[in-house]
Amino acid sequence: MATLLESVCLWLLRVFSGTAAELKGYLFMIARLTLLLALLLPAPALAQAPDTIQDLRERSLALVNEARRAEGLAKLELEDELGEAALAHARDMLARDYFSHTSPEGGTVLERYLEAGGSDGRVVRENISTCSGCRDRPDLSAVEGMHEGWMNSPGHRANILAQGLNGFGFAVVQDDDGNRYGVQTFAGPGTPRGEAPDGSVEAIGAEAQTQLAGEIINGLRSGNRSVEPDDRLRRHVEAKLASDNLAGISLSDIGLLKGIPADFPWLGYQVLYAECGGCGEEPTNADVHYFLDNWSERSRSRAILTDGSLTSIGFVIVADGQGRKIAVLVLAGD
Repeated sequence: MATLLESVCLWLLRVFSGTAAELKGYLFMIARLTLLLALLLPAPALAQAPDTIQDLRERSLALVNEARRAEGLAKLELEDELGEAALAHARDMLARDYFSHTSPEGGTVLERYLEAGGSDGRVVRENISTCSGCRDRPDLSAVEGMHEGWMNSPGHRANILAQGLNGFGFAVVQDDDGNRYGVQTFAGPGTPRGEAPDGSVEAIGAEAQTQLAGEIINGLRSGNRSVEPDDRLRRHVEAKLASDNLAGISLSDIGLLKGIPADFPWLGYQVLYAECGGCGEEPTNADVHYFLDNWSERSRSRAILTDGSLTSIGFVIVADGQGRKIAVLVLAGD
């Protein structure tokens, strides 16, 4: 536009002839013409910087959180490990021309998350998307299109709106032929797996856990001698368990039957141990039912639960807050 204005002004000056007073009026006319042309001619378009991967991640997260907020669910936060897992899978699908949650070697989203440094105590979910012959590079509108597609698919929508999640990752890659792959990853502590008879899920402490475990065991005994919760056994179990790092812990690591106080009156002990991952942040009544139900379905552990010679119990569930829980039951008797 500047070049055009300069050309018009120079042409007008070249064709002018007259007095000084006339020149002044002529220059005023040129100034008004310049202003008019500046208003009428379009301004030059500014080149828009392409959206960065961080822009795309944040837009995908915002859409997910908007959907979750509408359902009364907790918002998610970006996590580096989930982003790395998403990017690794998107790149692998593009490089090897496949579209699946499972790699050709059988690799899963959990394994990709663990390889990126994630915790194996969490539940992990994944959404994937693909496009062939995409004309433009991935941008915010492409992310919005992926989100709309996922929300219209029951399985993908369920991942977006799942309870027990708090982390999020996103990646999208595309080659020069327009082949595009998008990946969302989710992780969190999950939710308790069991269910109380009345459908309730309530956080409970170790004393209430032992009491409830005793009630369930007595329901299995069918006329055999009943069990009674014992605070000494419960406190002994609690002292042996620590919730700050439950990864890789086994029953032998706990050493539950080592260092039993000399004043304990029992001669025989039996121990049951179990763990779960992605099953919630804190111990609940539903967890007690989950662990006891699983033990009662196995012949060996059911025989221990129903042994009438074992009449005292201590039961404790510990949780690391990330989704991993360990349950230990000690039964003692003559």
